[in-house]
Amino acid sequence: MGVDVLIYFPDLTDNELTFLSADETSGQTTLSVDSGRNFVANDYVVIGEGEFAEIRKLSSQSDTTITTDTTLYAHSRGTKVQFIPYNQIVVSRSTDGVTYTALSAVDINPQNLYTVIHRTTDVSTDYYKARFYNSTLGVTGYSDYSDVVTATGYADNTVWAIKDRALRELGEQKSELITDQFLNESLWEGRRELDQDPRVNRWSWRNKIDENIGSIVSGTYTFALPTNLRDPESNKNISSIRIGKENTPLDYQDTIRFNQNYLDVAHTTLNGAVLTADTSIILTDSGDFDESGSIYVASQAIGETVDVIAYTANTETTNTISGVTGIRTAGHATGTDVWQDVSFGKPTAYTVDGDSGVIKFDVPFKDDLAGENIYMDYYSTMTAYDSDADLLDEPSTDLFVNYLKWKIKSKQSGGKLMPTQDPDFILWERGKETIITKEYLGRTIRLIPS
Repeated sequence: MGVDVLIYFPDLTDNELTFLSADETSGQTTLSVDSGRNFVANDYVVIGEGEFAEIRKLSSQSDTTITTDTTLYAHSRGTKVQFIPYNQIVVSRSTDGVTYTALSAVDINPQNLYTVIHRTTDVSTDYYKARFYNSTLGVTGYSDYSDVVTATGYADNTVWAIKDRALRELGEQKSELITDQFLNESLWEGRRELDQDPRVNRWSWRNKIDENIGSIVSGTYTFALPTNLRDPESNKNISSIRIGKENTPLDYQDTIRFNQNYLDVAHTTLNGAVLTADTSIILTDSGDFDESGSIYVASQAIGETVDVIAYTANTETTNTISGVTGIRTAGHATGTDVWQDVSFGKPTAYTVDGDSGVIKFDVPFKDDLAGENIYMDYYSTMTAYDSDADLLDEPSTDLFVNYLKWKIKSKQSGGKLMPTQDPDFILWERGKETIITKEYLGRTIRLIPS
């Protein structure tokens, strides 16, 4: 039967607009407006709304008029005229989700919520993505691509499907009052309310297991915390950290205990790149280093080993060590860890430095560990989605439909609708309580003696 591809009309909420200041018949090119000064030649504008809306291109403007392509419909005084940055849509199709071919550009349909593209020979396994296009600007006139969607459409737990269900069940559609931005913000508001309920500190469906957070580079001692770690200021949402195939979890140490691991150890970083022919090296801070001796410079890649460099003098006022010998051929990059009086090894403990956004290990990694992976079990934060095709991770998304319906009705009432009197708000509260109760009843507590 083919595939129908539907593309939403672009959101024009914040775009420049004016209004016709006189009745205009069809076939006109010069239109009287309240003000044309905020438009420029070659802009596109939408004239009117509903079945007589049309997109026309401007050729000139004045304080009281705009000159456009010949109009198709008659428009009455007070009709809205609004800037639209695009006049066409380009859909790209793929049969494998990798290689896409752009289809012919089609004009945006301003009379409906969607522009519909009929693909009579396409099949249900095809993939699509779309972008808006300004045909006057040519190659510079494209918007960003939409997310990829399969021919079977959006899944039930996508952002789009939840918003669409809420609108359809109320018999509503997007408008100047109920904008896409309002629906998105309301959806995030509902998700945040559930996510931050004080009765649940961690949600089971956000438990990340065996996440590979990176490979070891010898001579280093930190790893970046996952950007989606819930509450990165502490270890309370970290279940386990492990090295390589050995599944023994590392112990957690608070900052006071952890700092004892580095007693009498000097540590800083390189303040500038180092070349093999250099006879002096500038450190970020050389104050804790001996007046002469050797430093250990960490590797920069998995296949490298810690570099041992000798020096004969330390000028603390400039953080410069000189009389340097033994720099490896490849040199070193600025910011690389530098050590003195340290033992490299295999960590058995870690701490969390939330200010720096890193995990710190109780010893710098030895050469033999280079390339091994660090695995982590942790609870992630709620993902702030930014696309209609994004999937919500909550186990039930029906309650968010009820929440959006309540928010839409509340918006339409000007905030006068009492939540306790609205059936959709009541269903939202019940659905929220059900999810929270399941989290409690589904918990398993395991006690492991040490």
